[in-house]
Amino acid sequence: MGIDGVDVMLSLLGAAVLLLTALDHWSTWLCLKGEVQGWTVTEANPISDWLFGQLGLVGGLALDSAVTVAAIAFVLRTPLLPHGGKLAALGLLVFTTGFAVANNLMAIDAMNLWSRS
Repeated sequence: MGIDGVDVMLSLLGAAVLLLTALDHWSTWLCLKGEVQGWTVTEANPISDWLFGQLGLVGGLALDSAVTVAAIAFVLRTPLLPHGGKLAALGLLVFTTGFAVANNLMAIDAMNLWSRS
């Protein structure tokens, strides 16, 4: 793959991270916005849990969104990382964020939260 192909792949991975982050934040909000009778729902990520405790759920998600956008922009534009490092970083983010989304969607289904969205 030439440089142009790598740049396209980086852009697609960056867009995938942003889309998955939006899905993760929506599904996290849905799971944590209120008590669900018969369920104890907590944030699994200790950093996010701390952030939600400091800024509230919406404030924490907003700050996390802003940091994610800035981080993706940095990774895509910095000359400090070689293309392979950029592909690896974005690929890891797609994998981990996709896992979080899948986990949240399973929780939403188990708790029958689809009607709360």
